[in-house]
Amino acid sequence: MRICVSAQSTEHYSFGYDYHYPLHSAIYGLIAKSSPTYAEFLHDTGFIDAHKHLKLFTYSQLGFPGATRHAKGFRHVSAIKLYFSTPIPNSLEHIILGIFSDNKLMLNITGTHCHFNINHVETLPEPSFLDAAHFTCLSPIAVSKASNTFTGKHFLDYMNPVERDDFVAAIHENLLQKYRLVHQKEFCGNETFHFHFDPTYIIKRQGRIRKNIPFKDSHIIGMEAPFTIQADPALIKIGYECGLGINNSAGFGMVEKQ
Repeated sequence: MRICVSAQSTEHYSFGYDYHYPLHSAIYGLIAKSSPTYAEFLHDTGFIDAHKHLKLFTYSQLGFPGATRHAKGFRHVSAIKLYFSTPIPNSLEHIILGIFSDNKLMLNITGTHCHFNINHVETLPEPSFLDAAHFTCLSPIAVSKASNTFTGKHFLDYMNPVERDDFVAAIHENLLQKYRLVHQKEFCGNETFHFHFDPTYIIKRQGRIRKNIPFKDSHIIGMEAPFTIQADPALIKIGYECGLGINNSAGFGMVEKQ
C-alpha cells in the first residue's frame, strides 16, 4: 500500500541536495511515535532472508512545491511532499499512527530544525500489474555486489557496459528475496525477466543518470531514469511496493507506474 504525505510550515527553509539521511531519521521518528519497539526492530533487524536484512518499505525523494531550485539545493521551502510504500501492514499502521499522533514532522537540515505540520495524508490506489510495465523513478535505484575492497560491496553502474548485466541480475535476485519474505514462500511464477532504462531519456541526459547521494558518513550510488520491466506481475508488484534494488529504507528504489 502507498500513501502520499503533504506537510506545511510557517517558516521558509533552505534544503541542500544532501537531505536524505535527515529524512531517513524523520521516517523512523514517525514510526517510533507509534511504537519505539517496532521502529527499533526495523532499524536494527528487519526481515531476514539468507542473512540479508531487508526493511520492506521505501519512500520517495521530497517534493518541494513552490520552492526555488538552485545549484546547491532548494530555497524558500515551506511545503514538502513525500510518498511512502510497503506491503507490510504493521509498517504502514505504525507510520500512519505516528503521523496522526501529533501531525508533525521534523527534519534536522545541517543543524537547522525544520518543523512541518502534516496537513494531508492520502491513500493511493494500487495500479494493475501485467507482465510488462513502464515506470519512472521517485528515487534512484541502487544495486551492489560483493567487492574485494575494504567497503565490502561495490555499487553497480548501469551505464558501464561491463556491469549492465550484473545490474539487471541484481535487481531480479533482490525481487526474489523480497517475494520470499513478503509471501513466506519461494517464487514459482514466470521466470522471464528483462529490465532496461529508457534509451531516449539516456540520450537526452547525455548518459548522466548516475546519482551520487550523500548518506550519513558515506555515499550511495544509484541510477535515476524511466525504465521498462518485463517480469511476472507478482514480482513487478513487489518492486512497486517495496522498492527496486537495495537501500530502500534509505529512500532508494521507489518507482511510479507511467
